Amino acid sequence: MIRVFARLGALLLFAAPLAAQDTTRVFVIDPDAPPIQIRSTTGPPAEVVAEAVARYNDSTATRVFGPFTVASGTTIRGGLVGYRGTLRVVGRVTGPITIINGNLIIGPLGTVEGDLLIIGGRLVVSPSGRHIGSARAYAEPALVFRNSAGALEVREQPATLGDLAAARTTFQAGPLKTSLSIETGKSYNRVEGLSILAGPTFTVATPNRGEIRAEFWGLLRTENDQTEQLPSLGWRTKVEWSSQATIPGGIGGRWESIVIPIDDLQLSRSEIGWSSFLFHRDYDDYFESEGLEGYGYLRPIPALRIEGSARYDRQTTVPASDPISLFRNHETWRANPLVDDGHFVTLRLQADVDSRNNVRTPTSGWLINAFFEHGSSDDVAPVALPSEVRTPIPTDRSYGYDHIGFDVRHYARINQVMRANLRLVGGGWLSGDPLPIQKRISLGGPGILPGYRFRSQTCAPASLTDPSQAGLCDRFLAVQGEVRTRIPLSFRDILGSQGWLLLDRLFGGDLADVVVFGDAGKAWLTGDGPGRVPNNRIPTLSEWAYDVGLGLDLGGFAAFVSQPLTGPGGMRVTLRLQRRF
Repeated sequence: MIRVFARLGALLLFAAPLAAQDTTRVFVIDPDAPPIQIRSTTGPPAEVVAEAVARYNDSTATRVFGPFTVASGTTIRGGLVGYRGTLRVVGRVTGPITIINGNLIIGPLGTVEGDLLIIGGRLVVSPSGRHIGSARAYAEPALVFRNSAGALEVREQPATLGDLAAARTTFQAGPLKTSLSIETGKSYNRVEGLSILAGPTFTVATPNRGEIRAEFWGLLRTENDQTEQLPSLGWRTKVEWSSQATIPGGIGGRWESIVIPIDDLQLSRSEIGWSSFLFHRDYDDYFESEGLEGYGYLRPIPALRIEGSARYDRQTTVPASDPISLFRNHETWRANPLVDDGHFVTLRLQADVDSRNNVRTPTSGWLINAFFEHGSSDDVAPVALPSEVRTPIPTDRSYGYDHIGFDVRHYARINQVMRANLRLVGGGWLSGDPLPIQKRISLGGPGILPGYRFRSQTCAPASLTDPSQAGLCDRFLAVQGEVRTRIPLSFRDILGSQGWLLLDRLFGGDLADVVVFGDAGKAWLTGDGPGRVPNNRIPTLSEWAYDVGLGLDLGGFAAFVSQPLTGPGGMRVTLRLQRRF
């Protein structure tokens, strides 16, 4: 398994120099040679996609769908636009050519006199072919679909729970812009059910390209806590001043009464919401936070954001309620774990680097998130845990701990259709007193180790019976690697025109990613004593859990089959509404 990750790392290292070859020049190569890499550093911008769609829908242009050849001796005058297919020119075209999610090959003795725009494909010019004009090329496909009338439309991203119920109106009086909004909290869980937020947002411009933004949101929870530990009403308020001056940045403050997820390693909030609503499975735990926070941030370069914050809040346990689910509604929800209640002061420093070429479907760049956090409390009420898990938390007003975390992701293109992605994620206790339960973690499940059952690594001793399956580990480290290959799917012939149009609308048509992946990870208790790992070490690789798998990703829906390589268990099937990472 170590060799597998070593080879994947080598692929990433060798793919990185390829990323430096971005250009929009016209290439002259052998058409039988492997595809060359032409892409933008930012993916197809929205305005470029809109331009291409407008050209395709222009009734004065020559429009082709699927593979098409301009034969020798044939001349086409005026704009030529192609969608989903390879356009071969061995004749003559005098006018601009736009290709959307396809390729352009100018063959032997072929001539194109006009500007080129290629999205989601490659450009090949044979040695005896000729092109006069400019060329723009973006390797990433455009998110568009062909409607029943034959016109192209921009495909919206898959809706989250928050997108399904949102309404907003905006009006302006002088320099003050006011928005009134009502929307969901973009998730659904066993504690709150569906949270609904409503309220105004005020925005006013300030000198030096600045802006003051104030939000005042009320929060209604659809689930009523029978124990009355969690009120049905909460709030979120925020006031922030930001500036786009020489060094962009801002300062702000929050006053909130909200429910916070304990573990965000498994799935996105939207996926957790759908899993809870559909299948009665909530992959997260929660606690209530009520308090104040002040923060400030800077963007010294566009790809880097540095933020510091100080928060004072009351953190309390909240029980699971009984929201409905579409399937398995007769089952009892997993208990929500107890947390170490108290008033906490949390000082946090965070740095985020994002050089990805596309936020949703990256094929190059880095995404790095790292933080350091110091927490303290003078009235903590700790939960009793076995001594194998942690030593007693001091209750003499001296409780304090240091906590870190990092998530490093690299995306690289190997060739026109193949990409290699690598992720290193970890964190946990750094120094001081033991971590509170609300800062502890677990591994196993659909997010990081999909080949293993949910929370297969909780660090709970056999003597502890806990129906909540709380994560009690205080450190973890995991590596994820994958290779993606884009393939065409022949759904048009199988489903017919109408069925294919529906697939095209939902997932972008007949293109998909075949994903081969492997994961490795370990969560543990640090320190001295039986079953612990010394603070200056990580567990030996023989103690880690490993899995491999295969999946099909349609863009808005993906299915993966995983096989654990260590320990008991067979294959597991995981459904996702977004990429693995």
